[in-house]
Amino acid sequence: MRETATGETAREALMDVRGLWVRYRRGRQTVEAVRGVDFEVRRGECLGIVGESGSGKSSLGRAVLGMEAEAASGSVKYGGLDVLRMGRAERREFRRKAQMVFQDPLGSLNPRMKIGAALGEVLKVHGVARGKEDVARRVAEWLETVELGEEYADRFPHELSGGQRQRVNLARSLCTGAEFLVADEPVSALDVSVQARILKLLKDLQRSRGITLLFIGHDLAVMKHMADRVLVMNSGEIVERGAAAEVLGHPRHEYTRELLAAVPRI
Repeated sequence: MRETATGETAREALMDVRGLWVRYRRGRQTVEAVRGVDFEVRRGECLGIVGESGSGKSSLGRAVLGMEAEAASGSVKYGGLDVLRMGRAERREFRRKAQMVFQDPLGSLNPRMKIGAALGEVLKVHGVARGKEDVARRVAEWLETVELGEEYADRFPHELSGGQRQRVNLARSLCTGAEFLVADEPVSALDVSVQARILKLLKDLQRSRGITLLFIGHDLAVMKHMADRVLVMNSGEIVERGAAAEVLGHPRHEYTRELLAAVPRI
């Protein structure tokens, strides 16, 4: 950490993004999903990205993990290396450290694979566990960590509720020893009664394990609860940024004010 000119303690940047563009070809047309954005993600923080559907926030989240390398340009520096230009060995190590939690907890799990086998496969692929006993022990530990019992290892995804499946996805993402997590609308597919418990678990895991979190969403109440800082996206561009309480409490940009005005009030 370092001290700013105002005397505040600032975290060091874990990821530095400069001039990031994401362009897709749709027939004869080129769609610019992300348009030359610059930002940094500070170690240990939760950086929120908020915007309407189609604003480019999900494309941005995928791009910083190198999942849109062919469509992306600019630079995404992580640990001094550019994610968009990594070699095979560098990318393998990066994928162990940086993981994603997807919106659809069922669609991101293999329906033919039991939960224990799915977690065990990740542990073995990334060299985190070796041998049948070691894998079984670590699978049980991670199921306990996400507040599921080890008996869930013998169940298939369709036998779990939506909230339970998302807990499994959290375990699968973090069991590699990940230090950076991109959560793309991780609770929007869940019942409202379940959302708060999953968000609390995610926040607790972030704090206890020192994880850096890039949290993508459109629910401003959730964003205000989760994020330390916020980037507001519109049409592929960042139109406002700052501390979550400041941006969502006293917005300066007209688009942010429109987002807040659209939130239903009881």
